[in-house]
Amino acid sequence: MSKKTNVINDELRSMLPWLLTLNGVYFALLLVLFFAGGFDYSLLLGGIWGNLVGVGNFWLLGKSAESAVRRRDAKSARTYMNTMYCIRYLGIFLAMTAAAILSFISVITAAVPLFFPRIVITLKALWETRSSRKDCG
Repeated sequence: MSKKTNVINDELRSMLPWLLTLNGVYFALLLVLFFAGGFDYSLLLGGIWGNLVGVGNFWLLGKSAESAVRRRDAKSARTYMNTMYCIRYLGIFLAMTAAAILSFISVITAAVPLFFPRIVITLKALWETRSSRKDCG
């Protein structure tokens, strides 16, 4: 019996070292600000909150894409993706609104990790392109 391939989990697994590295740099900066700058723990909680929202959004995007590909026709897939796009961004809006309302989460440090999946995808593609060029020449 063959094991079903889960593309989004495989992609997240391949992104994990990159995300951990980027988060390590980000949280080192937050810790410097926390200790040296005299800021409160809301910086750190904001970073954690933003990471959960950013990775969750990426995971939902992947699940939506997988479901859209399984649709019968292109129009149904397009409608489904547009609906899920609106739902995901509504979720991000609600999560960031919660960060703004809750005093123990810094909305600024929560917003930064939302860009991490895009940064990682770009860096990973550049790294793989660079590596493949070295192999060819």
